[in-house]
Amino acid sequence: MKPNSPPRKELREQLRVAAAAQKLAIKRFREVIRDIPSGLPHPDGSDRIRIASRELSEAHNLVIALLVELDKISLDGGNEQRP
Repeated sequence: MKPNSPPRKELREQLRVAAAAQKLAIKRFREVIRDIPSGLPHPDGSDRIRIASRELSEAHNLVIALLVELDKISLDGGNEQRP
């Protein structure tokens, strides 16, 4: 494990928060898409889609990064450094 990486418990809490944010970003994205009944957005609709898509992508990336970090801890045998 990296010397400055957070302990497993803190990472799990960060993952819980990130997963909740991801779920909210998915909901927002779906709402934006549903708000465009014809499938052809107006100019402001394109911006809304782009913003929602960026938020969703960032949320996914954070969840993935946290899962990778937790996986690294598991592969290290759970040897967490204590202060």
